[in-house]
Amino acid sequence: MIAVRRAVVADVDAVRQIGLTTWPVAYAGLASPEFIADGLAQWWSPEAVERGIRTGITLVAEENGVLIGMAGLGQNDGFWVLWKLYVLPGQQGKGAGKALLDAAVKALPAGTPELLLDVMVDNTKAIGFYEAYGFGAPLTTPDRELGDELMWMRLGL
Repeated sequence: MIAVRRAVVADVDAVRQIGLTTWPVAYAGLASPEFIADGLAQWWSPEAVERGIRTGITLVAEENGVLIGMAGLGQNDGFWVLWKLYVLPGQQGKGAGKALLDAAVKALPAGTPELLLDVMVDNTKAIGFYEAYGFGAPLTTPDRELGDELMWMRLGL
């Protein structure tokens, strides 16, 4: 059974391992090896993962005491943004991603009107997952240039 809980600092290494394992698989064929290496160094360093746990909302999905997925949320220009949602490749399709997304929505402050995320425009697997959950085109977005490779998606709450 999959259980989702708020991450604690003691989870840093396990959360980081999810990123280090999942990122290269998730972005193979979608992003350059340099993009993947830079992202792993920038967003999955011990310091970055710990900062997300301490200052944002980091959730972990656990099965039989082993962390199999994670979600990270934070604010940007007053918008709540789902920055990360990753499930280990061998655990995908078993409900951990939906459980993390359900918990992420519940973890937002009361009265939060929407949740945003950015996704690579060519990542049809992720886009399909988010659309099936109810995400669509945003009404407004943070003042953050995404370039041509990323797009915003929005879930009204």
